[in-house]
Amino acid sequence: MTPVSASRSVLLFIAMTAACVLSASTAFSQGVQSAAASGASQAETPRIGVQVKIETFAPDDASAIARAAFAFVRFGVWTNHLSDADYAVRVQSAFELAAHAGLPVLLTIRSTEPLSAAEMASASSIEAAGRRFGRIVRETIDKYAPQIIGIELWNEPDLNRYWPTGNVNGTFPLFMRGACAVLRAPNLAIPVFGFGFARAPIGDTVSARLLSALQPSAAQCVNVVSYHAYGMTSEQMRNVTSEIRSRYGLPTAITEWGVPTRGSVVTSAAMQAMKVATFLESVDSLGVSLASIYEWKETRTAQSERERSFGLTEPSGVPKPALAVVQSYLKNHAASR
Repeated sequence: MTPVSASRSVLLFIAMTAACVLSASTAFSQGVQSAAASGASQAETPRIGVQVKIETFAPDDASAIARAAFAFVRFGVWTNHLSDADYAVRVQSAFELAAHAGLPVLLTIRSTEPLSAAEMASASSIEAAGRRFGRIVRETIDKYAPQIIGIELWNEPDLNRYWPTGNVNGTFPLFMRGACAVLRAPNLAIPVFGFGFARAPIGDTVSARLLSALQPSAAQCVNVVSYHAYGMTSEQMRNVTSEIRSRYGLPTAITEWGVPTRGSVVTSAAMQAMKVATFLESVDSLGVSLASIYEWKETRTAQSERERSFGLTEPSGVPKPALAVVQSYLKNHAASR
């Protein structure tokens, strides 16, 4: 094969892969938006994805995730870092790796900086800051739209660590009203997930009060209510689906769920595998549009031994027993996804 024909073959492969990702992303997006319009869940059998970190996402990871039959990868982007050239290259590289492996992306997007004093001066200035954030989100969507199956606005705003501005009840709803004003007009072709809550937004929780305070603004731009389901039982997760659908007419998604292998006397690789199996056995009954497992490989830089050990693989890529459990489930259910 000549160098020219080899180059053409590579370009053809990339084009075919991108077309497959676009088809999968479009089909999922249409399903979610139809579900939101009807007030029903997107599908009885949710898509199962896995979280990666753009700092450590590598070609071998993307290939292994695709071979395991995951439906997508989830990763996060920080809007306040996008002006940094090195960070922007890292983001683009993550998208390219996912595309080459045929993996759609669930993109979680937020800022790591608190609002400035000027932005906090009044309700209108907070909303204006939200509109600026919304425009950055739209620019990111426009750049990577063919690969994105959903855009998740923020991550765990009900925790001070992830909403550094503070006074979340007074500031977050105003900020997101501004963001939604940008994201709802004209309507996006990509589903918007809100807001990656650390706790399910039902009952007497900060997340429930935030979601309620955001109505009706959120209803005009959010297609799916997303939350993290660490430690929850199947019954509790089903109750979340039912209450959110009843109160807001929206489907739900679990954008983080996982089990550590270290950090206490009761955690181990065997326990992780057992709990993953239990979760997957029940996931089809939860009524969620998708579920993302946290995470693909261990994070060496996490703050505690527990937080470092959620990965389905070691940092080197060596699989833990739980990965075989996930692979078996995904391959057995591939026909229905």
